[in-house]
Amino acid sequence: MKNSFENIEKFIKPFREMQERLKPVIEMQKRMEHVNKIQKTFENMNTIYASVPKFNNVFLEQLKSFQEIGNRLKEYEAKTPNYLLLIAQNGWYMELDCEMKFPSEIAKDFTEDRFDFANEKLTNYYTENLDRIFTEISSRHANRKEIFEQILSAFQRSEYYTIIPCILSQVDGVCFDFTKKKFFIKEKDNKYLPQISSELEKSVGSFLNIYLSPLQNQTPIMVQEKQISEFPCKLNRHEILHGINVDYGTKENSLKVISLLKYISDLLMEIDNKH
Repeated sequence: MKNSFENIEKFIKPFREMQERLKPVIEMQKRMEHVNKIQKTFENMNTIYASVPKFNNVFLEQLKSFQEIGNRLKEYEAKTPNYLLLIAQNGWYMELDCEMKFPSEIAKDFTEDRFDFANEKLTNYYTENLDRIFTEISSRHANRKEIFEQILSAFQRSEYYTIIPCILSQVDGVCFDFTKKKFFIKEKDNKYLPQISSELEKSVGSFLNIYLSPLQNQTPIMVQEKQISEFPCKLNRHEILHGINVDYGTKENSLKVISLLKYISDLLMEIDNKH
């Protein structure tokens, strides 16, 4: 009997090690294309799980763990686009390497009308991660490093009115560097979507496509002035750059446009890595 248990332990050891190695992979959205392949593996594991006799053994417990992970990935893929769109309609954009559960938590707050609580969570998140974010985007977009350094310095001095228009211009700039298209120029055949939308849709992988919902739908930063009343967030590029809005210079609004810049940079880097 002892030898039997030892043999079972040897047999399942690779599965345990695989499970441990997969944890950081699943948590990293920077390489979500790999997760798509992993998900297919989980589906195969579910088939195996269904065929294994239901008696108590350690191997069966490992299969249950794989099944749970696969189910969570399917749920994440189905619900995340709606979460990200709701968050964007409230003026925020999620960086791709945040924790997988974070968008659902924030979306729940907005859905349940806890706007102040959600905005506070996101303000704290981006404030705490600001230095890392600017280090990343400065490394990715080296030709704009000095601009980003001055933006960060001005943010630390609370010069929000100054940096918000500058950040919005850099969103267009990083898009143009990678795609020769701009974010705040609309598509010819769709007057409310950013010009870069079609380029991203062509280039990203199937799993990464779940992150594009804020670009495939109307959000307050992009819409015409007459439409801004339809959104809970009133932060709008046109009103800022044309001098209509004179109350935009807040810390929260600065972090919102920084979140947009990081979100766009993340998508562009995924395309660049793919090619």
